[in-house]
Amino acid sequence: MAAKRTALLFLLLFCAGALAEDVNTTLLLGPGVVVLSKPYAGKHATVYPYPVSLFIYDRFYIAIDTVGYRLLASQRGLPEPGQTYWYFDAIGKWRSDGYDSDDSDELDGMHNRHQTFDVGGEFGVSGDWGSITTSLVSDALGVDNGQEVRVVYSKPFKNPFDVNNLKISPSVGLAWQSDNLVDYYYGVRNDEARSGRPAYDPGQAVNWLWGFDANYRLNDSWTLMTGFTYYWLDNDIRHSPIVSRNYSISIIAGVMYKF
Repeated sequence: MAAKRTALLFLLLFCAGALAEDVNTTLLLGPGVVVLSKPYAGKHATVYPYPVSLFIYDRFYIAIDTVGYRLLASQRGLPEPGQTYWYFDAIGKWRSDGYDSDDSDELDGMHNRHQTFDVGGEFGVSGDWGSITTSLVSDALGVDNGQEVRVVYSKPFKNPFDVNNLKISPSVGLAWQSDNLVDYYYGVRNDEARSGRPAYDPGQAVNWLWGFDANYRLNDSWTLMTGFTYYWLDNDIRHSPIVSRNYSISIIAGVMYKF
């Protein structure tokens, strides 16, 4: 599934490159790596290559794993200091949850749980005080048939620690997930139950999250970027027989070249 996700992103980026000759286009693209530490019992962290990108073409954009289109906004461009800016986007993004039954002995006998693609909307408000984003997405591929509502506050800091060209944006928030979504990724069906692994049907969940994004501009062409997110999982997830940790972690890092 990771290969399918990477292939689709490359397809989108290929289309982006075809449009990049337009004077209103911004394109940053380069190699990166993703580290995922999922909470499933016996499953080790996975590391795989991933293209990191930022592509903007008028109202359309691709940012790492998110595709979006700006439907409404309070103004064009970024706000001036002291101003408040709001927007509403249509978005689509990959959901990287899931596992294969051969990922660990503890998952033997479970059916595979696949990654999927969510679509929905995102509303954001930002100013000198930071930004608040609220998104609602739903499974578009009929994999988990679930929904998620996420609310995140972030505050960017430019040139922290007196380091020029460095920007760090810490964030904190929560993600509500529907019972369909939670049951698909963390439940145990009757035909999957074994000795020591009873059937389990969790309900909806609220997961807390915190993390940061950072980028450092080496020069006019090259930028280093990284992102880290820590998810503190709801009790209904932590009590699942196939879960051994109360958290999950995602990390992405890479270098981008501005075309």
